[in-house]
Amino acid sequence: MNILLIYASNSGGTFLSSGIIVDVLKKHQHSVVVKNVREADPSEIGNYDLIILGSPSWDYQGKEGQPHQDYLPFLEKAKDKNFPGKPFAIYGLGDSSFAYFTGAVDHLENFVKNIGGKLITTSLRIDGFYFDQENNEKKVTDWAEDLATKIA
Repeated sequence: MNILLIYASNSGGTFLSSGIIVDVLKKHQHSVVVKNVREADPSEIGNYDLIILGSPSWDYQGKEGQPHQDYLPFLEKAKDKNFPGKPFAIYGLGDSSFAYFTGAVDHLENFVKNIGGKLITTSLRIDGFYFDQENNEKKVTDWAEDLATKIA
């Protein structure tokens, strides 16, 4: 399967998670292109069999639970596009001490719905990635393994 993984990262946790996901999917013989959201264009979505979106949750302009600010131009450019039935998967990192824990995931799920896409697995929500990095890396690996099974 030809997969596009688009991520944004602040402290590097989402970037590290992206690498884990890519390693798992490549182990299952999938082709994965990874792009920082600043380098991605919504028109590329149609060129791939599966799109994976990843973002930390962000306090942007006084609003908690937003996708990383680098996602905002991408989401704005894509809001009028339509990708009926396009498969998506979403992962997000956050901190449960905030009111909108992994709120970026909610925004990205709404984005997928609004452009006609479909989520093919439950979105992954990681709490405090670096506070329990070993366990959280295992959660990311397990999620990616489950995703690989669903797309096999």
